[in-house]
Amino acid sequence: MKRYCLIFLLLFTAACTTIEDERVDTILSMARSSSITMLEGKTVEQVRDLMGNPTFVRKEAPNESWVFKAPDCALFVFFDKDGISTFTQTRGSCDKRVARRILEERKNAS
Repeated sequence: MKRYCLIFLLLFTAACTTIEDERVDTILSMARSSSITMLEGKTVEQVRDLMGNPTFVRKEAPNESWVFKAPDCALFVFFDKDGISTFTQTRGSCDKRVARRILEERKNAS
């Protein structure tokens, strides 16, 4: 029984790491200056389909802003009162090498 629990725990941890890595890749790919404008003019549903759920949502009627966070990168998407994205912005380096290094350091620390 202990063996099965250990195997399950290892597989679960590997699956979480893979999901996190894919999410980081998506955020960093969309944060590039050549890609970020693809999010503008999209509905809330379209952005969610492309990016997944945001890390943080801020609602200030009638507008809403979403934040997608990756290591050393934050991607902001601003929606107007009609639920259409009107502006996108990034903060941080949004460099894949930096993000990979930070993720690796976090894994090693835990």
